[in-house]
Amino acid sequence: MNLDDLALQIQLMRKRVALLQRQSEQQKPEEDIEFITDVFKELYLALEEMQIANEDLQQQNEELSNAQQSLIAQGQRYQELFEEVPDAYLVTDPRGVIQEANSAAQNMLNISKNFLLGKPLGIFVLEKELIAFHLKLTHLSDRAEIPDWKMQEWEVNLRPRNKTPIVAAMKVAAIRNQQGNLVGLRWLLRDISESKRLQAKLQWAEEAMRLALAKEREFSELKSRLLTTASHEFRNPLATIHSSAELLEHYRHLWSDERQQIHLRRIQTSVMHITQLLNDLLVLNQDETGKLEFNPTPLNLVEFCHDLLEELEQSDRSQHAIVFSSECQCTSANLDAKLLRQILSNLFSNCLKYSPIGSTVKFSVTTANERAIFQTQDSGIGIPPADIEHIFEPFHRASNTGNIPGMGLGMSIVKQAVDLHGGEIIVESAIDVGTTFTVILPFSRDLHI
Repeated sequence: MNLDDLALQIQLMRKRVALLQRQSEQQKPEEDIEFITDVFKELYLALEEMQIANEDLQQQNEELSNAQQSLIAQGQRYQELFEEVPDAYLVTDPRGVIQEANSAAQNMLNISKNFLLGKPLGIFVLEKELIAFHLKLTHLSDRAEIPDWKMQEWEVNLRPRNKTPIVAAMKVAAIRNQQGNLVGLRWLLRDISESKRLQAKLQWAEEAMRLALAKEREFSELKSRLLTTASHEFRNPLATIHSSAELLEHYRHLWSDERQQIHLRRIQTSVMHITQLLNDLLVLNQDETGKLEFNPTPLNLVEFCHDLLEELEQSDRSQHAIVFSSECQCTSANLDAKLLRQILSNLFSNCLKYSPIGSTVKFSVTTANERAIFQTQDSGIGIPPADIEHIFEPFHRASNTGNIPGMGLGMSIVKQAVDLHGGEIIVESAIDVGTTFTVILPFSRDLHI
C-alpha cells in the first residue's frame, strides 16, 4: 500500500465516522445500545485496516531502505571500478565537456580532477587534428537518434599539460536515459605512443631487411652476370694472345719483321684490353664494397690529358684522327687523378671503339668558374634513344653494338667517378651520326696531399 491508498482509506473512515455520528443523533434511547455496538464494530474494522496499512507501509519503507543501501553500494562499487580502470576513463556530455574523470585520465592529461571537470576534451587535442576531432564529435551527436550505434574507435594525438604529445587509442560509447535519448558519452583512452614507436621501428627493420635481401639478390645476379660476361670478354683476347704467341714461336724465323710486328701488336692490344677489363672489375668491386675513395690532388689538366691521349693513341695505332683542344682559364685543378683517368679513358675508348676507322674523334678540356669541363665527340654508330636512359647501368649495352666487344661496365664506372666528384655528365647522341659526352667536375676543396 502506498501513501495515496492510505490517504484514501483515512478519508473513507472519516466519512463513515461522520455517517455514524449523524445516525446517532437520530437514534432513540432504546436503540442506543445496539447502535453503540455497531459503532464499536466499525471502529474495530477501521483499526484493523489501519494496522494492515501501517504494516504495509513499514514493509515498503524497509524495501525502500534496502534499495537505497543497494544503490549506495552499487555506486561505491562503480566508483571503485571507475578509479581502478588502468586506462583513462572519462564521462562527457554530448558536446564533449568532461563531467567525470578517473585517476588514470588525470595522470594521462597531467591535470588534477578539479581543473579537468567542466573542460572540453578537445582542448587536449593537437591543433592540426582539432577540426577532424570536432567533426567526429558532431557525427556522434548527429547519430543520437540511432539507438543501437556501436562503439566508435579511432586514434588521436593528445597534448597533456606541460608534457610532450602522445598518441591515444580512443573508444567512445553512448550514455542514454530511460527514454533512449543521448545524454552523454563514455570515453576510454589508452596511450599507445610506445607501441607506435615500436611498430615504426619494426617497420623500419622490416624495410631494411627487405632492402638488404633485395640488395643481396641484386648482388648475386650481378656476380652471376659478371662471371658470365667476364669469362666471355677474357676469352677472346686470351685466345688472340695464345694464337699469336704460338704462331710467333713456330714461324717467326720464316716471317718478315713486319709480319712479326703485326702479331706482337695483337698481343699488346689484347693485354691492354685485359688490363682495362681488370681495372673496370676492380673499380666495380670497390664501389660495391664501399671502398671506392675520392682523393683529390692538384693536377695540371692539359698535361694530364696529353699523357692520357698518348697512351690511347698507341693502342689505336693511328686508325682514327684524334683532335685535342684546350681553353683553360687555369690549368691547375683539384681532382682525383685515378678517377679522372677512369672517366676519360672509358669515354675516349668508346669513341675509338664505336667509330669507323679513319673517322675523326674530338677531345677537349676547358675550365670556368672553378669547374673543369671535358668533352668527347665521335662520329660513330650513336646510341638509340631507348638505351640512353640505361647506359649508366652495370652490364647494359646498347642494342646496336652487335659483335663489338665490351662488358657494359665502362659507363657505369664513369658515372660513379663523376658522382664522387660531385659533378654531372651529359650525353647527346644520334644514330649513325655520333655521340657527344660532356663531363663537368667542380674543383675540390678537400685535398689529400
